[in-house]
Amino acid sequence: MRQMRVGIISMKKSPKQLALIALLLGTLGGARAEASSITYTVDETISGPLDGVVGNPTQTDSVVGSITTDGTIGVLHTLNLQSWNLDLRDVTNPANSIDLTQNNSLISVDIGSVLNATATGLFFNFSSYGAFGFQADSPGQYSGYHYWCLNAGWGGCLNGNSIAPGNVYAFNGGNDLVVAAGTEGQVGNSPLNPSVPEPSTWAMLILGFAGIGFMAYRRNAKPALMTA
Repeated sequence: MRQMRVGIISMKKSPKQLALIALLLGTLGGARAEASSITYTVDETISGPLDGVVGNPTQTDSVVGSITTDGTIGVLHTLNLQSWNLDLRDVTNPANSIDLTQNNSLISVDIGSVLNATATGLFFNFSSYGAFGFQADSPGQYSGYHYWCLNAGWGGCLNGNSIAPGNVYAFNGGNDLVVAAGTEGQVGNSPLNPSVPEPSTWAMLILGFAGIGFMAYRRNAKPALMTA
């Protein structure tokens, strides 16, 4: 009888224990709900001659921000991208800098199968053929304003990784195109970032695993209580 009473008591949970279990289950549920999308960080910096012309003054442009996909692993196309926030920074002439989001920009080019994703990073295949680029809605596609273009052999933007926060056709010294050609800079299947999933996603997963470990510990501890 004593063993039976102890067993029944061990099944009762205090309010704190119930709250902890509810939190852990909610965390695991949240992790499952967010598993359908992945947010990657982007951090690209290029230093090169103005307009990509050897002999011109050197300047530096960068792309810093994030891209959220539908969770597809492998080749990505426009439909796989849910949102983006890309800060095109003209380090040499900060007035040219612009922040591109899905509300003020578009994917201006998506050719070939060159943009791809793993669970932790985005990559562009400079060894293949194709292009992928983001550009501000205004003045618009192919205007020469406000774009980031990744290109492997396509003729619409300069070959390689090109960043143009301002206007590439200004021809007034304020022009801000910087290019790292595939043959001179990035080659092969090149990472676009030191990318990992957002910290919040990692935190949820860690808490979830901690909850699983805690519940396993309590389950293994019960026989010891029942034989006391």
